Amino acid sequence: MGTTYAELKKSLRSDNLSRLYLLLGPEEFLARRLIAQIVDLSLGDGLKDFNFAELDTPTVDPPALFQEINAYPLGSCRRVVVIRHINSLPAPTQEALQDCIADLPDFLTLILTSDRIDRRKTLYKAIAQQGTVVEVGALRAPEAKAWIREMLRERGKKITADIVDAIFELTGSDLSDISNEVNNLLEYLGERETVQQEDIEALVSSRKKEPIYKLTECIAERNLMNAWVVLRQLITEGEQELRILWHLDFMVKRLLRARCLLEEGVPDDAVTKALQVKPFLKQRFLRQVRSFSLDELRRMYHVIVEWDNKFKSTSRWHPDIDLELLVRELCVTQAH
Repeated sequence: MGTTYAELKKSLRSDNLSRLYLLLGPEEFLARRLIAQIVDLSLGDGLKDFNFAELDTPTVDPPALFQEINAYPLGSCRRVVVIRHINSLPAPTQEALQDCIADLPDFLTLILTSDRIDRRKTLYKAIAQQGTVVEVGALRAPEAKAWIREMLRERGKKITADIVDAIFELTGSDLSDISNEVNNLLEYLGERETVQQEDIEALVSSRKKEPIYKLTECIAERNLMNAWVVLRQLITEGEQELRILWHLDFMVKRLLRARCLLEEGVPDDAVTKALQVKPFLKQRFLRQVRSFSLDELRRMYHVIVEWDNKFKSTSRWHPDIDLELLVRELCVTQAH
């Protein structure tokens, strides 16, 4: 069992720095905050540009890794190097990293991140032996609500437990979503101190009015005419065609995955949790999933794949017309 986020924060307040950290888990928001705190504590305000490096995981090779890790600090007694998603490092670079970990320079703070890692492998064992493994896993509901409360109180807002619950229903436990929605709420409130239920309802309403959301909803409801109207609005407003395609692909894949899970007897709550469906959308999402048969959703998935291949294989396509045809196929698809 690694160190928790709270335990590391307490350690950092005591200026107790390790030379090596692995931030392990899917919660990117927590990882980013911890990296910022470690960098600030290590380097202060002096010469960060010269003593901080973040390596590009897919392209970093062993020579570049050795060079960055062993480069001396400039005008400071410390240097910080960050390597994200180390499970995606090429095998030779992982081996080189393991060699580096065994003999890190005294002036270095090396921060590694990964959403998951095989704890049986020698790389993880070397990290755990030489450094500090910090668990940044998904938050439980009480922890997420505590973050909501703290974020708003830090900005001078007064909030009740009922309002915290309402925000949590909107965001779920993902801290990036929580941060985004809290910032939206702060912008909506302006100088007003007290958060009211009507403010949360306004956020929910504005979310449902977003054109890209409305497009996927129209298709999920098989409402072709409204889907065409919203698609035309998106194209007129300059929305990127490939981004529209990505949202359609995401919608179909999620509906298909949900239908497969339901067919296997997985409970509704477990399905929506696995697919990270926002709490306020759960019932609507499940109703949409059940409105399609498994064969219909498989057919929709194949339609998406066919159109995606078409878009990528030719430069002679007409985005507005082709997307209208794609939307039509998705709305009228029936099981064969």
